[in-house]
Amino acid sequence: MTHSHAQDCTCDQDPLSLARRWGLAVLFIGISLVLLRPFIVGQMLVRVTSYSASSSYSDVVRICKKIIAIDRDNKQALVSLGYAYMDLSRSDMAMPVFEKVLLLHPEDKGAASFELGKIYYSKGDFLKAIGYFQRVRNAGPRAAVLLDADILKYRHGTLGFRSLNSMKTLLRSLLECYKQTGDTARVAQTQKEYDLYKSRHSKILF
Repeated sequence: MTHSHAQDCTCDQDPLSLARRWGLAVLFIGISLVLLRPFIVGQMLVRVTSYSASSSYSDVVRICKKIIAIDRDNKQALVSLGYAYMDLSRSDMAMPVFEKVLLLHPEDKGAASFELGKIYYSKGDFLKAIGYFQRVRNAGPRAAVLLDADILKYRHGTLGFRSLNSMKTLLRSLLECYKQTGDTARVAQTQKEYDLYKSRHSKILF
C-alpha cells in the first residue's frame, strides 16, 4: 500500500503532466480573453467617451492606448486618440494616428481625412491639405452628414456641437488652399459652393 501511494505521488509530480496542466490553463485563459475582448473594449470605450466629455484628454490617450494594445486596428479608439492629441495641441502625434486610420480604412471620408487636411493646412502645405479635404468633399451630398456624424461620435459636449460647422470650415479651407496655389478656376467654383452652403445653413449652432 505504501509503495503504491509513493508511485501515485511520483505520477502527480510528473513534469509532463504539469506542463499539460499549464498548457490547458494558458489555453483556457487565452480563449476567455478572446471571447471577452469585445466586452472589455466596449467598456473601455465608454470610459473614453466620459473622459472626452470632461476634457480629460490625457486620460483619453491612456485608455485608447490600452484599447489599441488589445485591439490594434480599433478605428474608434484610433480616431479618439487622434482627437485627444489634437486637443492637447500635439498635432505631430495626431498625424500618424489619423494616417493609420486611413491605411486601415482607405474608404474613410470623415474625421481622419478632415483632421489631416486641417493639420497640413496649419503647416502651410496647401497641396496636401487639398488632397485630404477633397476626400471628404468627394462624398458628395453626404459629405456634411458623414463628417458631422463622425465628429459627434468622437467628440462630446460643447466641443462636439461647435464642430457641427465642419463642412463650412472644409469649404472655407479649400477656398484658401486654392487661392494659395493659384488655382483660379477652383477658387471660383469653391466660392460659389461655399456661398450656397452658407445660405442654406445660416443657423448659428453655438
